[in-house]
Amino acid sequence: MLRFRRIVAVTAVLVCLVAAGIALAAGPLNQPKELTPLAPPITESPAAVDAAIDTTFTYQGRLQQAGTPFTGSCAFQFSLWDAAAGGTQQGSTLSFGAVAVQAGLFNVALDFGSQFQGDARWLATAVQCPGDANYTDLTPRQQLTAVPYALSLRPGTVVTQRTANAQAIHGYATASNGIGVWGQSDQHVGVYGTSPGGQGVWGNSTTGTGVFGASDSWAGVWGQSNSASGVVGRSSGQFSGGVYGENLANGYGVYGRAANGAGVFGKSTNWVGVYGETETGNVPGVWGRNTAGGVAGRFDGTVQITGGADLAERFVVTGERAVTPGTVLVIDSANPGQLVPSERPYDTRVVGITSGAGGVQPGLTLHQEGLMEGDTQVAIAGRVYVLAEADSAPIQPGDLLTTSALRGYAMKAADRDQAFGAVLGKALTGLDEGTGLVLVLVTLQ
Repeated sequence: MLRFRRIVAVTAVLVCLVAAGIALAAGPLNQPKELTPLAPPITESPAAVDAAIDTTFTYQGRLQQAGTPFTGSCAFQFSLWDAAAGGTQQGSTLSFGAVAVQAGLFNVALDFGSQFQGDARWLATAVQCPGDANYTDLTPRQQLTAVPYALSLRPGTVVTQRTANAQAIHGYATASNGIGVWGQSDQHVGVYGTSPGGQGVWGNSTTGTGVFGASDSWAGVWGQSNSASGVVGRSSGQFSGGVYGENLANGYGVYGRAANGAGVFGKSTNWVGVYGETETGNVPGVWGRNTAGGVAGRFDGTVQITGGADLAERFVVTGERAVTPGTVLVIDSANPGQLVPSERPYDTRVVGITSGAGGVQPGLTLHQEGLMEGDTQVAIAGRVYVLAEADSAPIQPGDLLTTSALRGYAMKAADRDQAFGAVLGKALTGLDEGTGLVLVLVTLQ
């Protein structure tokens, strides 16, 4: 059996290349401290590589026999361990059937896969040369050490950029489904960024997501800044958001909280500052609440409502689970505060009309939970369609309307003396005969 000893020099090519991958590209990222347009995005991107770097690294060693460098061809086996002796093997054993050894020097390319996550590793080598019946283990195991600059990629390391207007870490992906920077956490922060004067985390995308973060139990993306924006998102794609939030459970898609300023602030040059939309009926697209009993919403300027045409309040209708839209309602004398469909002409108890007939919905609904309950929206002002009958008298535009003997219907107020205090509103459309819908401007008098 041949006996060998070796002197090895390890070149961790993989770690070198990874360290080189964080080369910093300078670019303007300064942002005014006020809520003003962001500084221009980075216009220069790192050059794209022709091929992706794999997990292979080069191992070089020297094989000697009785102090003399060996020349010939030998078989080698390499294995990776988590200790200098004993321990647990990491990955599979790599075997090479014939490795050329010239004047004692040999060179192999080793690939153990993704086994280098910052933990110490030792390489074990076994050799079998001509005349050997079995492999001979070469001792001691060799510790794989890092290139000095690659130490900045150890877990927990803080990468610091001391050059003005440059980034500590810059990630760039050329593939359409690639990710510039990926952060993932099972219990805490996936990506954490902090800056004393600029952006904690800055993301820019022309067609996809500026910043994307995922976490199983806490913040997907966390940004913190002492004087500017904690998180800045920008997108140039049409109908896409600079910052996008989605919640698949019962929480908030985007949640904002502030001690003295706005919880959520929106500003637009050519469109709406804040836009809200919902796909569920009877659920508001935008919701405001003041838990201290103050103002829930305030508008400094003109307010336009395009979703409906009448002012409504919610009432309880006695004994009615569902009231047909357009029904004329009056006060229920037996149940003060509740309403019932009208049943007699010129009823001074008239209150309003059930909203929703003819496809016209309430533009504004007044309601206070816990005090003024009710599920029926009743128009008390504005334009609304009403169930009307023309058998008493044909209805012409401009006629005053009142309650009818037909349950829940309106009719023309032909008797002005009886109509005092029982007028429902003024007809905007007519009805010559029978029953039908008449558009009315609700003006109770």
